[in-house]
Amino acid sequence: MEKTTESATEIEEETGSYLQLSFSRAPKKNQEALAQLGKRWVQWLNKHGVSSKIYYLNSSSTTTTTTTTSEQVSPPQGIESIAKILSVSDDEILGASLQFYRDQAHADEVYSKMMQDETCGAIMKQFNSLVTPGKSMITDGFSLPRV
Repeated sequence: MEKTTESATEIEEETGSYLQLSFSRAPKKNQEALAQLGKRWVQWLNKHGVSSKIYYLNSSSTTTTTTTTSEQVSPPQGIESIAKILSVSDDEILGASLQFYRDQAHADEVYSKMMQDETCGAIMKQFNSLVTPGKSMITDGFSLPRV
């Protein structure tokens, strides 16, 4: 079996050079509604040339369960759980949205379209009704390093 590694250029060609990463939390009872809404959101982004994925944290506890046993394992010293840092309660889910853009200009262009699109407005209104009240979405943009 031949071992291959992807160069930074190959990764950039596949995903783009700009990543918008967002975290949001919601009551567990809203997980199915959020998943359905997330599908609509991803479709809208895809239509505008953005590759997007939404993931949900497996557990909000500060320990993790191994995949081979049900044993609880604490993270090694010096490593913090995202759920712990964000104070996610046991009755909440934590979602992570990854949006890959060609570059910062592409992200700005899509954001401008988003602000003018009625479908996006309806999605955001429904999203805001499903997330935990009083808790802000945490988001920022990241660029690949230029070597």
